[in-house]
Amino acid sequence: MSTQRWNDEMLDRLATKIDSLASTAEIHSRAIESHEQILERHDRLIESNSRVIQALANVATEAREERQQLFQSMAQQQEIIAQQQAEIVGLRTETIRILDILLNDRDRGDNPSN
Repeated sequence: MSTQRWNDEMLDRLATKIDSLASTAEIHSRAIESHEQILERHDRLIESNSRVIQALANVATEAREERQQLFQSMAQQQEIIAQQQAEIVGLRTETIRILDILLNDRDRGDNPSN
């Protein structure tokens, strides 16, 4: 290994390079800080979006449950309506039968030939 003597010119160049490297390091440091701030904003946005997505999922679940309850209620109402319609048909049939009996009894009572 050879040793080299440092002269003023070489020391000046080294000092210039060190200054340049220090400036570059400062620029990189500021860029890193800027990127860290951007990352923090992105993290907050991600967290916010996550909360919004969760809220939307909760609303969708509630809506699905409400819709299911409505369908069940509608099915029950349709069943009640069908039962009522069947009762109405039965009452109509019974009414017609009673009217037939009453009309036949009246016709027999009014008819002297019987």
